[in-house]
Amino acid sequence: MKKGIISILLCIVALTACDKAYINGDLDGMWKLQQVESSSTTHYPTDIYYSFQRHLTQISKHYEEKLPLRYLGNLYYHGDTVTMSGFRKFLEEEIVASPEILEAFYLYNDSTVFIIEKLNDETLIMSSDDRRYTLRKW
Repeated sequence: MKKGIISILLCIVALTACDKAYINGDLDGMWKLQQVESSSTTHYPTDIYYSFQRHLTQISKHYEEKLPLRYLGNLYYHGDTVTMSGFRKFLEEEIVASPEILEAFYLYNDSTVFIIEKLNDETLIMSSDDRRYTLRKW
């Protein structure tokens, strides 16, 4: 009887210990980039995603016929500021994202600081330099 109760308690502890820990509130999750506005142009990307989880960020570009292109980076989130930096190719950590690669994701240097203008469970609007990024939760 004691062994049965102990086994059940261990199972409960093991199952609850495996839960994902969301430390960034509504920011955590996968976001689809909808629009990037600057003073001179507006872009409407169709296949760019930013993902945030704990202290990591992933930028990905999805293609219809190929596997997605993914880069992992560091995430620092505090107050209304998000900093993404240090991008390396997913599964091939020795390959650092070049400036040309980052531009394909609408990031213009290796360490980008964003100010969050709006964040809820379905919309993220943030700005960096003279650009404004609108994303929706995917």
